[in-house]
Order: sequence, then C-alpha cells, then structure tokens
Amino acid sequence: MRTILPKPGTWYLVLMVAMSPVLGSPAGLWAQTTDLSIELGGSTVSPPIGIEGEDAHFFVAGIRGLRFSPGGSGVTASFLLGRSLQEGAGGDFLSGTVGGQALKQFGNGWAGGVEARGFGFRVADPFPYRSLGAEGGPVLRFTRQNLSASVKGIAGGGWSETELQRTGREPSQLVKDELWRYGGVGEVLAGGRGILAGIAVGVHESSGGRYQSAGLRLLVARGGSALELRVDSWDTPSGTETTGGLAFILPLGGWDVRGFLGRTEPDPLTLAEPGGGSGGLLVGRRLISTGLLSSEKPPLHQVLESSDGVATVEIQVTAPVGTERVEVLGDFTLWEPIPLEADGTRWIVRLEIPFGVHHFGFLADGNWYLPDNAPDAVPDEWGRKNATIVIEAGRDPVPQSGSTEGTEGAVGL
Repeated sequence: MRTILPKPGTWYLVLMVAMSPVLGSPAGLWAQTTDLSIELGGSTVSPPIGIEGEDAHFFVAGIRGLRFSPGGSGVTASFLLGRSLQEGAGGDFLSGTVGGQALKQFGNGWAGGVEARGFGFRVADPFPYRSLGAEGGPVLRFTRQNLSASVKGIAGGGWSETELQRTGREPSQLVKDELWRYGGVGEVLAGGRGILAGIAVGVHESSGGRYQSAGLRLLVARGGSALELRVDSWDTPSGTETTGGLAFILPLGGWDVRGFLGRTEPDPLTLAEPGGGSGGLLVGRRLISTGLLSSEKPPLHQVLESSDGVATVEIQVTAPVGTERVEVLGDFTLWEPIPLEADGTRWIVRLEIPFGVHHFGFLADGNWYLPDNAPDAVPDEWGRKNATIVIEAGRDPVPQSGSTEGTEGAVGL
C-alpha cells in the first residue's frame, strides 16, 4: 500500500545522486571482468522542476567491484557514502547496489538469460529516508553483424519510509510506502567500429502509476574509454518529462575517471523524480585488476619492447587451411584491417599499441575469424567473439636473445 504524501525536496536530491549514471557500473562496456576499485569525487544536483530549493553539493566516496565470465555472466557491486557540503540542501547518505546476470548463447546470434539487482539506501537528517528493493527479469538478445536488439522484462518490489518531522528521538510522522513495478524495455542499436546509435523504449506499471519512455542512444568506445549520450521523453503520472545526459569513463593506467552531466531519469520503482540537472566526477583507483578471467590458452601476442606508454607487439595467428589473406583489426587499429604476412603456417604482424585494454580479431579472406587458442575471448555488442590484449606499464618485454628472463612480459591473461 502506498501513502501519497509530498516528500521533501532534499530527499529527491540525495536519491538522484545515488542513482546518477556517474555512479553506475560499466560492466557492459569495458574489458576488465575482475576489478575492485575505490572512488572519490563530487556531485551537484538541482531540485526537480517545480520544487523550490538550492542545488545540493556532495562529496562522494565508495568501493566498486565486478567479476564477469567470457560468456557475459557475472556480478557487480558498489557501496557509496555521500557527505553533504552545505546545510539545508541534501543530507548525508549511504547506498549499496548488488547486481548480476546469467546469459547463455543459443547460436545464430541469439542469447538469453536473466538479470537482477538489489539495492539499499539511507539518508540522514534533515528528513531521514530508508529503502530496500530488488528487481529483475528475463532478457533476450539478438546480434548479427552491425545490428543488436534486446528485450527485457522487469519486475520488482521493496519498501521505503520517510520521517517528515522529528520530535526528540522519535519520529512524529512516518510515511511508509510499499514499492513495486513491472514492465519491460527494448533497445535496438546499429553501427560499427566502436560507434553505435539507436532507440530505446519502455513501459512500466508501478505503485505510483504508469511510466512510459522513448529515447535515443549513442555509444562510442575506444581502447577502454567509453562515452554514452542518452535523450528520453517520459510520460509519468506527474506529467511529461524530457531527460538526457552524457556519461563517460576514461582509464588512465591504474586509474579511472568517470563523469556525468545531464538530467537524471525518473525511477518507476523508487518513484524518484528527475532533477533539474546534475553533474559529477569520480576518480577511481583500481586495487585489483586482473583483466579478464584467467585462461591457460597460449596468447596470440607478445610484447617485444615498450616505452612512453606505447608497446611494440607481435601478433601471430594460425589461419584455416587454404586461407590466402589474413588481417587484424581492433580498437588499436580504429577497426581498420591491417594485413599480416605469412610465415609458414603462421601469419605475423608487428604493431605499435598504447598501454591499456584492447579488443581485437581477424579477417580470414574477408570473414571474421578468431582461433580456438584466443585467450579470454569475449562477445562484443554484436555477439561476435573478440580476443583481448592488456598492456601495462611495468611489465618487462619478452627477451629477444633466447634468454628465459622476463617472460612475464608476454601479454597474457
């Protein structure tokens, strides 16, 4: 049962910070599948349109982790602490989110499984607020060449309570809400060479009424960096809202910089309203970053030498019998094919590749090809398998004179 009472503007401000994309998990966009980071930063949020109040400014600190298998199944978790930087606009908060997905490849571009997440949230004075919830559902995806489509069903529930007034240690008025929603979302993306564009739609029934959305998406990924632009129109119980924003992540060695600028979306489950505008920046330090899950398969590449953030890498591959031409392409070639030279049964090329995490694959006589010995192959947004190369500062190059020293410099995962 939902009690419909007006909630303080400061409650919306804090909740929007916790749900903001700048704090979201990027598991679907970057290559690392085992990662643990601490993050520090700040965020500013304006009140929802129609609610008077000052902008809220927060210092944010947290810890984030994720672990994914090559097939796309895995878990993510994040815990955040926010400290209000001024009185009267927002309150200190604590939030935690745990999510995961289990996917199975069916073949012919089809994959399916389930996704789920759980969350907890607490805001301190001046208007204490607490909530717990969980949601999830089935997901079906289709990918082929430069087209990707997905449909997800979502159902969830939870509870929240807000203290509107306090007298001493006891709340004088406590508003309790039973939260629930069910619905679905769909998305179609098309593009290539690390750039995708498309549309997204959704419809949700919730304890607060019906929510419907339609919007545009633009995704750009290069060498571990990623940028997402979203624009949506929402039909909500309180009226029509236009939301959108720009989110990005920029890896810098063992550090990550994340940012967000825009207007957050309404949440049909928590009933959080979109803000007038928000922005934030987080700097994260990776404590554990093992790249993709370990594999005993031999690498397709070796680091020969490195300096000033760039490495000379030799890539070798054995192509199918009868192949007349082999090319390599990846984010380090801007997805432009680079021909390899035949050396007996092997095809070889040497390239200058910057430090970082990169995806790549091969063309054998014009057809996409990835050998069975590709270490830690992962599907891209089209369901096509890619090999992964991780080049980091501090790794010694492979010796060139027959010595066995420094063999840890071979780039393998």
